[in-house]
Amino acid sequence: MPDSPDGFAPSGDALIAYESVGEGSPVIFIHAGVADRRMWRHQLSGVPPGFQYVSLDLRGHGATALTDARFSNHEDVLAVMDHLDINAAVVVGCSMGGGTAFDVALVSPDRANGLVVIGAGAPGFEVDDYEPPQWPEVLKAYEAGDMARVAELDGEIWVMGYGRGRDEVDPEVWDILIEMDLGILRNEDRRDELLIPLDPPRAERWDEITAPTLVMVGEHDLPDCRQSAKLLAEALSDHDAIVIPGAAHLPSLEQPESFNRDLLGFLQSVTV
Repeated sequence: MPDSPDGFAPSGDALIAYESVGEGSPVIFIHAGVADRRMWRHQLSGVPPGFQYVSLDLRGHGATALTDARFSNHEDVLAVMDHLDINAAVVVGCSMGGGTAFDVALVSPDRANGLVVIGAGAPGFEVDDYEPPQWPEVLKAYEAGDMARVAELDGEIWVMGYGRGRDEVDPEVWDILIEMDLGILRNEDRRDELLIPLDPPRAERWDEITAPTLVMVGEHDLPDCRQSAKLLAEALSDHDAIVIPGAAHLPSLEQPESFNRDLLGFLQSVTV
């Protein structure tokens, strides 16, 4: 189970669990769809001086319950910021969390001092379709209600990644992904039904993003994620996408030293 949060921020009918460490320039961390705020544990355990790091659990993840009301992930992130009296922050997001970070910048551009996106999709760009070989079995196991098998396959897709074997993955990273994913899968269909998509969609609004942006991706992430990172960096950043060696979809867990070094360099460049 996730560690107890520092608190809960009200957002509509929900209470969004969050954790806050440090004092100074705020940085908000938004997790991937297969994870919860624990994917940022190596970041919040060593906050650099001069920064406040805040991680949160989106609805149906970690310690944040899924209610019966429709919701938007970006509105829940903004609610946490309001609760903590954070006017603006650098917003860091992985995968689904990267999309949410973009949505925060689109809906409330004055509240995003910078963006860091990791393994995020690039809807609207021409990205080659890639289907992991495990995907047919994922669907079969999900339809059968075998969530333990789904989580194992998700581990192969998102932790083992592309071009390496299970024996090349840190067992601790594998185990925490499985634990996080199992807590999410039971609510996945209902969560998707309740989620309110951004309107107009993100795919039509890339030119509206003006915040300084850093794009990162794991060396062993899926081919479409790596291609998306290249295209997003070309469109939104002054720099090429940073490729984190020895990591797949969750480099903050797999290679925290490399991830933290690159993150801090960007934070110092936009908060000075």
